[in-house]
Amino acid sequence: LAAASLERVALIVMAYKDNSGRLGELLLALPTGLLADAAMACLLGLPFFFILHHLRGFLQKRWVSTLASVMLLILLWNMFFSNVAALIFWEEFSSRFNGIAVNYLLFPREVVGNIQQSFNLPLLLPPIIAVSLGVYWLLRGRLKAAIADAGGVSHRRFYAAFIPVLLVSGFTVYEAPISVGENREANEIANNSYYSFLRAAWTNDADYDGLYPGMDEAEAIALTRQMVAQDNTRFLTPDGTRSLLRHVDNGDNPNKLNVVLVINESFGATYVDNLDNTRNESITPNLTRLSKDGMWFNNMYATGVRTVRGLEALLTSFSPIPGISTARRPGSEGMNSMPFLMKGKGYQTAFLYGGRAVFDNMGHYWSTIGFDTVWEQSDIADIGFDTIWGAADEYIYDEALRRIETMSTAKEPFFLSLLSISNHRPYTYPQGRIDKDPADKRKENAATYADWSFGRFIEMARKRPWFDNTVFVFVADHGPRLSGQAQVPVDRYRIPLLIYAPKQIKPQQVDTLGSQIDFLPTLMGVLGISFDSPFFGIDMMRVPEGQGRVIMSHNYAIGFGQKGHVVSIDPTGQSRGYTMPPGDAQLVPVDTPDPETRAKAIAITQTAHRMFYSGQYLWENRAQAVGN
Repeated sequence: LAAASLERVALIVMAYKDNSGRLGELLLALPTGLLADAAMACLLGLPFFFILHHLRGFLQKRWVSTLASVMLLILLWNMFFSNVAALIFWEEFSSRFNGIAVNYLLFPREVVGNIQQSFNLPLLLPPIIAVSLGVYWLLRGRLKAAIADAGGVSHRRFYAAFIPVLLVSGFTVYEAPISVGENREANEIANNSYYSFLRAAWTNDADYDGLYPGMDEAEAIALTRQMVAQDNTRFLTPDGTRSLLRHVDNGDNPNKLNVVLVINESFGATYVDNLDNTRNESITPNLTRLSKDGMWFNNMYATGVRTVRGLEALLTSFSPIPGISTARRPGSEGMNSMPFLMKGKGYQTAFLYGGRAVFDNMGHYWSTIGFDTVWEQSDIADIGFDTIWGAADEYIYDEALRRIETMSTAKEPFFLSLLSISNHRPYTYPQGRIDKDPADKRKENAATYADWSFGRFIEMARKRPWFDNTVFVFVADHGPRLSGQAQVPVDRYRIPLLIYAPKQIKPQQVDTLGSQIDFLPTLMGVLGISFDSPFFGIDMMRVPEGQGRVIMSHNYAIGFGQKGHVVSIDPTGQSRGYTMPPGDAQLVPVDTPDPETRAKAIAITQTAHRMFYSGQYLWENRAQAVGN
């Protein structure tokens, strides 16, 4: 309880800069958090009391007593290390341990390597070890006394205490997380780290029905169809069918340009000079320069805070559902996707990743949603600099140029997607590329290097014969550190989107509010490619003024925004409402959620969840329906 309380005080200090006017809510997390900690402490301690009561003779053997002392020391180390890890995790994600932490532990090579490259472990670990040894020294006598105690209580008295404590603490933990109000960060701080982690591990693939707000399915389908219908669409399935399959008419003269989709790691609008960068330094001179000669979307929002969530939205135009991305769920194989669509239009398809494709199931995901070829770190011919996550951006782009040279010799146009890695902790890169020192390991420096690498890539591509017939897309998978009071801090999800083909596409600035799921239909509209699909996204160029919308996930909550309103829904069955100021301003809570926005949030999320788990978003089902 003391360790968890000290951790909570530290989290309050860290969160204060984003909640300077709401200190009272943060402080309220102390007593409510203490209740959550006490319940979890009981649950964690009860098995040991059970062993002490029932295995007393066995415990008094010398080797068992020694083993118990070693176990106590290990548990103390684990506890204090977890306290420090919780602070590091908060600095990155403004959250207790969640699904991100669970998924990261599935890939210890990257996680351990990232910690080693990002933090000074010789400085960090000794204090943790010293505190663990010090507390062990204070407790060792009490542990030996407990084991050596020949007395004890009867079974009746033992269970008279054991069972009520088990029931009360179990009920308290079951009812968690404890809410202290509408402030998301205060609620996170009030939560218990162990519970938060275990809940994430247990419920990543949680059901929707019965947990989240719902509505009649016919009403949900009709409302979702209304949200995706545009002036050039025609539904191919009867009304009432759980389907969004429609024909999108972009004309009869498609401009089948090559497409290079650059998905840049963590490149939120906060880094972009002509979006939300308010620092006294330039971070994106290259992207800003290129944006003046391309289609520049300055009101685009990510659907999540993980790379796999961005891949889901950009490549399959699928609306986010609570929990983990479909890229990590069984059943994602064969989803309707951009690579399937492009293959159907005669394109070559390939994905190039600077890291290991096994990470986060990404390689399997890419290969089962239509990419003919997946290249990863081991396939890159020249890597002059790398981190634990993979090759530095410039070497990924160099490999892309080599691959494009081969693909461009075929008769068919090509679609190449690539995912960069440099704008990620440990935030380091090769020396001498930019006038910022990589040894500083600053996020802003890594973002500047990522911008430099992309600008260099474009200038090198400009000299190639295939450049004039190629569309280059720059978009982020998600933004950087997430913070804010709202259940879903929408302002932190804003990202850049550039569609660049100076000889083919007229430069313009697009102010329409849009989501990553809208990228694919928008690009097809720009290219004049007609298609059939059940995509949840829409063509942003055909959205009437003021009618755009965004949808995103954060842990187990889904946020939906339109017309200046945002509503979040979560597994408590509650809905929270906010007003959505323009730009990077934080959401403002309101007492009553906007009814129309709430209905759309429920409709699109419920429909997406049911379509995915019934297999109704698969490419083969689309093909069958079109054939019929």
